[in-house]
Amino acid sequence: MTETIEQALLQAVSAERGHFRYESGHHGDLWLDLDPLFLDAARMRGWAAALAGRAAPLGAEIVCGPLTGGAFLAQLIAAELGLGFVHAERRMDGGTVQYCIPAPLAAAVAGRRVLVADDAINAGSALGLTLAALKRHGAVPTGVACLMTLGEAAGRIAAEHGVALLALAVLQRGMWRLEDCPLCAAGVPLVDRVPKG
Repeated sequence: MTETIEQALLQAVSAERGHFRYESGHHGDLWLDLDPLFLDAARMRGWAAALAGRAAPLGAEIVCGPLTGGAFLAQLIAAELGLGFVHAERRMDGGTVQYCIPAPLAAAVAGRRVLVADDAINAGSALGLTLAALKRHGAVPTGVACLMTLGEAAGRIAAEHGVALLALAVLQRGMWRLEDCPLCAAGVPLVDRVPKG
C-alpha cells in the first residue's frame, strides 16, 4: 500500500497528549513538535509542490509565511510557483504577540496578491496576525496553504478573510479558552512551551 501525504505528515511530527498553553492563550490537549517535518528536505519539497499545485489557480504573486516553519514552507512554495517570498516575524509588544512584515519587505506586498503558508495551524494566532500584517501593508490575501490543520480555526480564519484554505492533513484536538478548560478544572498540570521572546 502506498503511503498517503497525510499519513506521511502525521508520522513525521512528534505528538504529545497532555495539557498545554498555545500562543493564542487557549489551552489544549495536543502538542506537536513540528521541527521533524523539516529534517528531510526532499520530502518537504514534495509536500510544498503538492500545495503549490493546489494554490496555482489562486493567482498569487507573493508567498508569505510566519517565522519559522511557515516561512520555510512558504519559500519552497514560492520557488515551486516562481513567485516572490516574504516572511512575517514574531515580536512581543508589551506582552502581546504580533507578527510583522520586516520594513525592507513591506513595500513588496503593497497591492499584491499574497498566499499565506504555514506548517501547521492550530488556534490560528500566527495565521490571523500574519494576515492582519499583510493587510496593513496593502496586500490582498488570496489563500492559505498549510501542511496540517488542527481543529476548525484555520477554516474559520480563512472564511473571515474570504480566502481558500488548502491543507494536506487534518488533526483533531481539544482546545478551550482558559476559563472553559476542563483540564484546568480537573487539576491537570499545565505545560507552557510557547516562546517568551
